[in-house]
Amino acid sequence: MVASFIVFLGLALGAAGDARPAPAAATATATDDSSAKAASARRAAQAALAAGNARMKERDFAGAIAEYRRAQTIYPPAAPKLEFNIAKAEEARGDEPAAAAAFDRFLSQSLEIPPDYREEARNELRRLSAALGALRLSEKRPGFEVLVDGREHGKTPLERDVWVRPGRHIITLEQDNRVLFRDDVEVSSGVTLQITVTIRHTDAPASPPAPPPTAPKPALALAAPSPPPSQPPLVARTTPDAGSADQTSAPVWKRWWFWAAAGAVVAAGATILILSTRNDCPDNFTCKSVSLTNSP
Repeated sequence: MVASFIVFLGLALGAAGDARPAPAAATATATDDSSAKAASARRAAQAALAAGNARMKERDFAGAIAEYRRAQTIYPPAAPKLEFNIAKAEEARGDEPAAAAAFDRFLSQSLEIPPDYREEARNELRRLSAALGALRLSEKRPGFEVLVDGREHGKTPLERDVWVRPGRHIITLEQDNRVLFRDDVEVSSGVTLQITVTIRHTDAPASPPAPPPTAPKPALALAAPSPPPSQPPLVARTTPDAGSADQTSAPVWKRWWFWAAAGAVVAAGATILILSTRNDCPDNFTCKSVSLTNSP
C-alpha cells in the first residue's frame, strides 16, 4: 500500500511534463515566460510532495496532509490527483470520513488516472462507506453555509455527500452568522440520509396607515351574526383528564412536545411549514423534507 502511494507521488506531477512543439517566433517570449513559471511551480509542488512523503514515513500524518495541500495550491493542475494521497494520509491517521471524502473527490474530479489507482480508490471508498453513513443535503438556494457538528462543509448547493460516522449529528444552515436551520439527526452505517430543506425569504410589507374613522351607516335590517367557520385543530386533541386544563388551553406551538416532535430548531422569525419523512426513498436511503419561511 505504501509503495503504490509513493509511486503515485511521481505520477501526479510527472505526467504534467511539457512535451510541446516549439512556439512561433512572435509569441516565443510570452510562451517561454509562461512555461518557465509553470515549470517553477511544478518543481515547488514536487518539493512539497517529497516533504509530505517524508512525513508519511515518519507517521506525521497531519504534517503530510499539510504538505499535500500546499502542493495543490502551488500547482492546481495536479490538485485533483493529489486527493488520492490525502485520502491515504487521512485514513492512516484514523479519520475515515475525511478519507472517504478525499477518495470521492479523487474519483469525481480526476480524469487521466491509471486504471489500477482508480480501481484501488473505488475499493477503498466501497470499504469505508460500508462502515460510515452519509448526509445528502438538498437546498437549491445558493450561499447557505453548511455545517455538520460545527465543521464547515461548503455552501449550498453541495456537490457531494458529507461522510460521517454512524450516530447522532447536528446539521446547521447559516447565512451571515445567523442560524436558519438546525436539526439533530441519526445516521446509520451504510445509509445515506437525504435532507431536503426549502428556505423561503419573505419581506414583511409595511403596515398601511389606518384610514380615518367614518360614521357608520344605518343598517337596513338587523341580522344575527353568523358564527365563524369551524377550523380543524392543528393537532388532534383528546378529552383532557381532570387537572389538565392548563395544558389544553395553551396554544399548541407553546407546548414542549410540539417542538420535540418537529426535530428542527430554527432562528427567531422562521416558521416551520412542513416536516415529514418520505417513504419513496431508494434503497439504503432515509429521506426527510423540511420547508421553512424565514422573515429577515
